[in-house]
Amino acid sequence: MKKRNNDVMEKLSFDALEFIAKENKDKRVLITFHSVGDTDAVSSAVSLLDYFTNASVATPDFITTNAGRILKKLGFEPETITNKFDESADLVIMTDVNNFEDCGPFKYRLEGFKGDILIIDHHMQKEIGRERVSIFNDENYNSACSIVYELLVALGARISETTSKIILSGIISDSADLKNAGSKTFMQIGELLGAVGMDYPTFLDQMVHVADVQGRAKTLNDIIGARVDLYGDMLIMHGRAHSHANIAADYAIKIGADVGFFYAENDRELSFSARLRPPLDNKLGIHLGVIMKSIAARLNGNGGGHPCAAGAYGPLGSAKPQEIEGMFISEILKRAGIENATG
Repeated sequence: MKKRNNDVMEKLSFDALEFIAKENKDKRVLITFHSVGDTDAVSSAVSLLDYFTNASVATPDFITTNAGRILKKLGFEPETITNKFDESADLVIMTDVNNFEDCGPFKYRLEGFKGDILIIDHHMQKEIGRERVSIFNDENYNSACSIVYELLVALGARISETTSKIILSGIISDSADLKNAGSKTFMQIGELLGAVGMDYPTFLDQMVHVADVQGRAKTLNDIIGARVDLYGDMLIMHGRAHSHANIAADYAIKIGADVGFFYAENDRELSFSARLRPPLDNKLGIHLGVIMKSIAARLNGNGGGHPCAAGAYGPLGSAKPQEIEGMFISEILKRAGIENATG
């Protein structure tokens, strides 16, 4: 990688991103992503192994259950992703994250890393005041997997059927049931379905996890027991999830809410998941990732995400869930320009 000017990160064009990838094809590369790597983060990182000849993938802590389930279903070995930060790497590639703070235990390793860092992301731009950092960041892509797929095609990489499936899983997982999909998203999904010889329903049937009946019953009870508030013309559904907060928030949007916000607790952690009905993010200028990032600070934890889907978590006891709900709703109403509840 060429020496960068000044002491701040360099923002890349797609051609420049392609050049850096070619320049480092045979060098020692470490690929990582944000804390608690989701399907898009994990899939985009693993897919790059199809191109780089001397690369490894490491998670700062752990990956989500769904991401792990997809890897296992596609035959990836458990050691495909480790917790080892390779200090001897020539290049670190960060996918689906554009700052060090969201990388959990790897934050200080990244800050102290002596080599080059390349960021591939699709969230709102963040500045990193550190030299030897380059970033390709474009919110016109619905997922990091979408960028990685386009990059692999441009590089002329041989994309295996397994990699096609994992890229497709990442693109679909970040599409909010295709509600935030653009023309590029549909084109890529079509190309990848053709590559794996499947239609869309067949792929979903094979790759998308359906919870067991007990889990689905818990989620339905969470939805039934949720609070529904009307503020102006905005419908917000929120409450506690006894199964998975992210699934409850997803269901809230599917059944008509404009905003879904649910929390869950286990014996060590308090977590929150937020969803926003597209295209309200563009219409109202709301970015859930930014809001959840600020909530994470209140939880002494981590958080962030996309304009319409984000989360935050912290140690159990770091805050009262009802207080966080109030903070979140107040912030949503402020950004939407709504002052008082009407129902």
